[in-house]
Amino acid sequence: MKSFVEWVLARRYRLVILAILFVTAPLISFVSTSLMTLVTLSRGGQQGVTSALMTTFGASLLGWFWGFSLIEFSVVVGATLLSGVALGIALRWTGTLSLTFQGLVLFCIVGTLLAGFLWSEPAALMAPVIDQAADWLRSSGTPEVQIANIIEGWDRLFIGFITLGIFLQLMVPLLLGSWWAAILNVQSQFGQQFRQLRMGSFLGIPGTLFMAASLVFDGPIIQNLFPLILIGFWFQGISVVHAWGEARQWNRGLMAAMYVLLIPPFTGVTIFALASVGLLDNWINLRAHLHVKV
Repeated sequence: MKSFVEWVLARRYRLVILAILFVTAPLISFVSTSLMTLVTLSRGGQQGVTSALMTTFGASLLGWFWGFSLIEFSVVVGATLLSGVALGIALRWTGTLSLTFQGLVLFCIVGTLLAGFLWSEPAALMAPVIDQAADWLRSSGTPEVQIANIIEGWDRLFIGFITLGIFLQLMVPLLLGSWWAAILNVQSQFGQQFRQLRMGSFLGIPGTLFMAASLVFDGPIIQNLFPLILIGFWFQGISVVHAWGEARQWNRGLMAAMYVLLIPPFTGVTIFALASVGLLDNWINLRAHLHVKV
């Protein structure tokens, strides 16, 4: 992997070409964001912005050739790439993965609240997609009552899941890009910083109270913030497990099993279990008594 990172950074055109290829593939566009984070961490914000603009230009021409709207495609691609640059700048400024993680969570919380306040009917823009999904459900024999309940749920949780998607689209490149950049260092700090990942008191205490309130109340704000806060604690729970695994020298198979259990049908249970570990870690430091520096 170190050879790959060095090869990519050796010539700018290599990074730009790879980013163009990845950014035009929806399911793996996060790789292009990670590449922008990598170049920003390695060479600074100016180099990151230059690479992002060059990639946006190339990808936009490709999108125009495929028949997409040049302006709309450029905006989407540019936002995807510049977000990677912003992640790199934020990580260089904060100096730690944990603080950058907390900043992302706070950014998405504020975004969710603003969207809920300013965007009264968020599902209206997604009406064509919802209609297609409803038609597919009807063709599969789903009763109309059940379809209506599903669509109503989408309407209520639309902002929450969009925000969660944005958070993951930023968090994954942050981890991948910072890992790539750390590979170039003789003494990599990525593993240590990842094992210190936490929501912190500023977000953890209100987040815990929010999770408790969600058991009683189900207002729009609670419904839309719940997925984001849950996944925030989930990341912290994963960090705790990795810290214990490193300190106690657990078998790698045990760590792999944690990720295997994220595959359906165990996804929900595993996420809630790890999120519970992360939530508990905010009140009782589960990493405090580990003998190995995490």
